[in-house]
Amino acid sequence: MIAIGIRHLNGWSMASDSADRNRPEWPPHPDRIFMALAAAHFETDGGGSEQAALHWLERQGAPSIWASEATHRDTTTAYVPVNDSAPLSRRPGRAPSPQQVHTGLQLLPENRPRQARQFPVAIPRDPTVYLVWPADPPPEVRDGLESLCGKVIRVGHSASLVQAWVEDAPPDPNLIPTEGLARHPLRVSGPGRLDHLTAQYQSNRRPERSRWVSYTQPQPKTQPEIPQGAFDNRLLALRRIDGRRLGLESTLMLADKLRNAVVRHCPQPVPEWVSGHTADGRPSQKPHLAFLPLSFVGSEHADGHLLGMAMAIPKLVDQAEVGRCLNPVLGFSEDGSRRRVHLYDGANFDWHLEMEGGDSPPAALRSRVWTRPARRWATVTPIVFDRHPKGGEREAQAEAMVAEACERIGLPRPVDVVLSQVSLHLGVPHSRAFPGVRRKSDRGRLQHQHAVITFAGPVGGPVILGAGRYRGYGLCRPSGWEGGNAE
Repeated sequence: MIAIGIRHLNGWSMASDSADRNRPEWPPHPDRIFMALAAAHFETDGGGSEQAALHWLERQGAPSIWASEATHRDTTTAYVPVNDSAPLSRRPGRAPSPQQVHTGLQLLPENRPRQARQFPVAIPRDPTVYLVWPADPPPEVRDGLESLCGKVIRVGHSASLVQAWVEDAPPDPNLIPTEGLARHPLRVSGPGRLDHLTAQYQSNRRPERSRWVSYTQPQPKTQPEIPQGAFDNRLLALRRIDGRRLGLESTLMLADKLRNAVVRHCPQPVPEWVSGHTADGRPSQKPHLAFLPLSFVGSEHADGHLLGMAMAIPKLVDQAEVGRCLNPVLGFSEDGSRRRVHLYDGANFDWHLEMEGGDSPPAALRSRVWTRPARRWATVTPIVFDRHPKGGEREAQAEAMVAEACERIGLPRPVDVVLSQVSLHLGVPHSRAFPGVRRKSDRGRLQHQHAVITFAGPVGGPVILGAGRYRGYGLCRPSGWEGGNAE
């Protein structure tokens, strides 16, 4: 194993995200580090060991990364004089013409036109970043890497000064490349990158962008022994980009439209874990993709409006399979920008959604708000019962159905279930405000209610219960969560 350490000497990094020039790039993309090493080689006429090191590095694939969280400095627009457009020339022995004098005066700093520029800055908690490769380089390559690192003075903007070195004992990475769907797309070098940079450098042209690789946080090496249901605890959060505000009452409509968009873009044939149906069209008996509302609830001024939607992935689905099926609708385009999902239903709504990738998203868009282990959970959307309680013990029957719903998704049986028409979470509408779910067999309307569910010990989320769990109903949130204001 070998790593390259990059310490930002000013305590901040100035580089623009190539997908959004108004946002800073953090962590620095591996290809940006590679280009900084290549620039040091070109500008100092480096030797053969440096060239061998760069060729070795481009063949190692996407590195793992350790980088701390960062905040963003507020970006302001500066107006910068443009460079000289063309050299001024005249024949020897002749006085300049009035036009040449005018052109020459325009080259003075006070007369040059100004161009709007932004200088976005990321301020990390720790100014050091590590790029980690699992392979051990041969001695010549290591010598070349050490020589290159000793020459690198900046990464990104010329004001973004750094110190670089070869590190043998880096911290454990907190970002790793993945074939699945992930929040962080980073540019990474590959075979042939050095030859391309050499050709562009010799012809004085800008390099083309390299390939994009998705990065995600690694799963903990040791999982705590906390019961968890059928879904992965890493929700795919989608934030609303535009469109009018909607409340939790719109959950069914939005969930159906989002499901249709995913199925429409998914590679054919659509797998059972996405569609919820077997190959012969029957309803699946296995956990499949669930579509959930992410709403502003649980704090003093909460009003229940939706900040976005989420997808809950069944735990048994491989990450590469998730990427294969969902990248066409939720992944990243060739320029690194995030693809947007369009949800439209006439006068009801016209929404665009994209995967949440910010460093400080609103509380409702953070997976942990919905999945952290807790003993007591309360509904944000009501639980739909799969049958009608009958006889004189209807309330006890309904409570038993909620307990069975917990066991059905792999959770232990709760020690207490309290049903109500109102939610324990502030901002959640009355249960009667939610449209009813209908049985497909006879179109009969199923009953639904809010609930507070208590387990003997902590259980992990997402907790999604009842007959409407794949369409956003029965979504619970830990009771007593103090994640701050959602906006």
